[in-house]
Amino acid sequence: MRNKIIIAAIAAIIIYIIFFYRQADGVDPENAADMVINNATIYTANDDQWTAEAVAIKGDEIIFVGSNADVAAFTGENTEVLDMAGNTVFPGLTDAHVHIKWIGQRELGLNLQGIDDLGETVAKIREYVENTPEGEWVVGVGWIEKKWTENRFLNKDDLDPFSPNNPVVANRAGEHSIVANSKAMEIAGITRDTPDPEGGQILRDENGEPTGMFIDNAMDLIRRHIPAPSRDQDKRSLQAGFDFMSRMGWAQVQQAGGTYADIDIIKEIHSEGNLKTRIYYAMNMGDEARKLLDRGPEISPDNMIDIKGIKYFADGALGSRGAALLEPYDDAEGKGLQLIDHDQALPVMIEALKKGVQIETHAIGDYANRFVLDLYEEAFNAVPVTERVDADPRWRIEHAQMTHPDDQKRYLDLDIIAVVEASTVKGDLYFAPARIGSERLKYSYLWKSLIDQGIRFSAGTDAPVEVGDPRVEFFSLVQRTDFNGFYNDDWHIEEKLSHDQALKTMTLWAAQAAFQEKIRGTIEVGKKADFSIFDKDWMQIDPIGIMDSETVMTIVDGKVTYRR
Repeated sequence: MRNKIIIAAIAAIIIYIIFFYRQADGVDPENAADMVINNATIYTANDDQWTAEAVAIKGDEIIFVGSNADVAAFTGENTEVLDMAGNTVFPGLTDAHVHIKWIGQRELGLNLQGIDDLGETVAKIREYVENTPEGEWVVGVGWIEKKWTENRFLNKDDLDPFSPNNPVVANRAGEHSIVANSKAMEIAGITRDTPDPEGGQILRDENGEPTGMFIDNAMDLIRRHIPAPSRDQDKRSLQAGFDFMSRMGWAQVQQAGGTYADIDIIKEIHSEGNLKTRIYYAMNMGDEARKLLDRGPEISPDNMIDIKGIKYFADGALGSRGAALLEPYDDAEGKGLQLIDHDQALPVMIEALKKGVQIETHAIGDYANRFVLDLYEEAFNAVPVTERVDADPRWRIEHAQMTHPDDQKRYLDLDIIAVVEASTVKGDLYFAPARIGSERLKYSYLWKSLIDQGIRFSAGTDAPVEVGDPRVEFFSLVQRTDFNGFYNDDWHIEEKLSHDQALKTMTLWAAQAAFQEKIRGTIEVGKKADFSIFDKDWMQIDPIGIMDSETVMTIVDGKVTYRR
């Protein structure tokens, strides 16, 4: 009897302690969130609950989306509470097309991006060369002539006066052309007699001498002589790339072509706790693609690293006149360059369908888009749905810049995802009318009309071709002008998107392009805790005001990866 009384007393004490703890804290410890974000303007990208005030996170998962009042039920004494004081929260933004190591190289090296004057560009290269030991290579990135009054490419004569002993190479924005000085061409053995390689062009002056500009496959004639960076240098570049993108507010990047050597470094960065964004990875066509087909797709347990794609190039860029067109350029001879071989690509694509590997192909010109659609259709016809790992393979065309009316319906019929680069419009509007003229501009840089037709759609920055700033992308999607509001009648301003469409383009639709819409892309209970937080409400303010906003915080997998 005494033992029963003791046991009953102990049970009563335990019940009292639990009851008192819960009453005092107001939250069942088992339900308490690790993190709560409140007092925010939250856009979920979920049509069933478009806005909210607060979210609760446990581990890497969202466990509540709703009001400030109701989130109190998840706020325990150990919960980290992030009071947003009215800041704006989006689902973790996704850049659907980047080159992460090149971003890091830009951040760590000679960055020529955003210089709108030829003289200033040359002066910056000169300063860098003068601070580089004699004989060492100098490699710059990001120059573009679109606003230069001279309206021409860089050439060797711009670089030679201050670089007689240093080989110099500067990549034009777009990464489809480079300029090299005479020293670099000397090392590469380039002369007036050097033939153009297949899929490439060496620009020459009126006397037949190389000007220093190398287009598409011709770039390799120079690049193969640039000393390869060490693994440590590659790691620093990759880390700098991730740090930059997290600082900008991106929660995921989708890598448009890379190598397993870089993947090994990324895995190392992740193991050290320094992977600041998720990464969805496509391998370069060729040897790296072969490795992926042999190994199969790979997803890390936490979904931070996802390897599933193969990247092809069908043509070059419009700015350097490498985009492959159905008819000649308006301002130059030729129809551009085809960079993909049908007979080599088709067997790879057929095997990819059978092994659950996504194909994404760079296609800018109207000819290139048609060629890729033909190739995709041929592969689809060769592999019945019953023989595919993914019944919905979600193959992509990157850039999708010029889509002839006859081919737009084929995007829908084949269910191909168009992945555009929105921010290119603010620069391309200065030269595209001269390149392709008014009639072809009617079916170029299409956004809203593709969505209205039911074509799946997403967007990336192509950084470091563009800056890699989500503010620029959102502004471009909803405004479709330069920052001064400039556009011309050929630019079809009606192709801009609504704010809701723009948000989905950078969240839910980008997640769908990577087979991830069930785990991310919206702020919903059960999804990954990825958030991009800014100090201004992009959905309400005048579009140009977006450029004055700042990243407050980036949260990936329930962890803060950037804090202002």
